[in-house]
Amino acid sequence: MRKKKVYLSNTSIKTFMACKKRYKYKHIDRISMGDSVSNKYMSFGNSIHITMADFNMLTNSQHGTLDVLHNLLRKNWIRDGYESKEEERTFGLRGLDMLSLYYDNPLDIGSKNLLIEEMIFKEMEHYVLCGKLDKVYMREDEVIEIIDYKTGKSISPIDQIQLPVYLILAESNLGIYPGAVSLYFLAQNEKVTQELDSRFIDTSTQFIYDLCDLISNEKDFSSSPNCNCKTNCEFYSICEDAKTTI
Repeated sequence: MRKKKVYLSNTSIKTFMACKKRYKYKHIDRISMGDSVSNKYMSFGNSIHITMADFNMLTNSQHGTLDVLHNLLRKNWIRDGYESKEEERTFGLRGLDMLSLYYDNPLDIGSKNLLIEEMIFKEMEHYVLCGKLDKVYMREDEVIEIIDYKTGKSISPIDQIQLPVYLILAESNLGIYPGAVSLYFLAQNEKVTQELDSRFIDTSTQFIYDLCDLISNEKDFSSSPNCNCKTNCEFYSICEDAKTTI
């Protein structure tokens, strides 16, 4: 019987690296620990991402006004997870301010948009690498750049797992590797960019291919228990290894 391919993403790869047992429970055994609780931060982030995608897809520049951008957020607003109408209003106003800041000085304007909010699947021999790209565009200097919009309050460095995963997925769709990857922090309207050369691309993407091969062929899904398991792992109640951790 042919082995079923596993689907690997930036998130599932990180889960494997943190705890193989949790990865197995979640992505192989597909154990459900009940209905997931709606998270206001997830709702807010998804609302902004959908809005940015819709705005980036506008082809008529006359439609690209601040009022249109704000109304797209209202249309795409996800109401799940907020504890009160007042809290929801606070987040809504924060989102409008965030979009106004972006509109006044957008840092992702180029000559052509290539991919917008695109879910990509790359078939390999033993696994499928997948992920969603917020935006890939051609800059004015003709460099292809990947944009990952961030809606949190803090600025963080570029993730060295996520970066090559995005490179692989973009290349599988466009037939060419991008020359830059950026995190766009909308709350501050700041962009953290890493320019890429061929050596870095070859080394980083090969690391991901090797890691994905390792994951897809793994037989020993040992646990990595720590003192945070009870609060951070949804499988704490069924994992005896985690319960032995002080």
